[in-house]
Amino acid sequence: MTSLHIDKAHAHYDPESRIVYVTYRGLLTSEDSTKVYHWLHELMVQLGSENLHGEIWDFRDVQEFLPDNLMDARKKSRGLNLRINVGFPVAMIVKDFYQEEILRGPMQNVPENTRKAIVRSMDEAHQFLTEWHAAQTDDAESLADS
Repeated sequence: MTSLHIDKAHAHYDPESRIVYVTYRGLLTSEDSTKVYHWLHELMVQLGSENLHGEIWDFRDVQEFLPDNLMDARKKSRGLNLRINVGFPVAMIVKDFYQEEILRGPMQNVPENTRKAIVRSMDEAHQFLTEWHAAQTDDAESLADS
């Protein structure tokens, strides 16, 4: 169960990097999000979320986010976070300002939520995951020193 292939999404888990990659394309519906989040939930149950280094969601090939998709994706994401302790970073790759603005609200990408970031490339996504983990290590060390 390390990959998922549906019409508008491809998802896979790389055991070497421990990163989940999700790539969406076309016109996204709530059905697409439901299938991906179901796969993701099963993967986390199988592996344990503590064993994941992070997730990279690539939205650059999305033509349109249908209204039902955005709200459903938010519900599925929140539901997953409530059922499973999701303590890893999430990078969302967008192609332009339009996609960024569409994702910012529903996916709760706000400055207070440092676990999620909107980026413009795969390199930036990997950099964000690395920097997020380094910051967590620094915070843990600071607490131990005090």
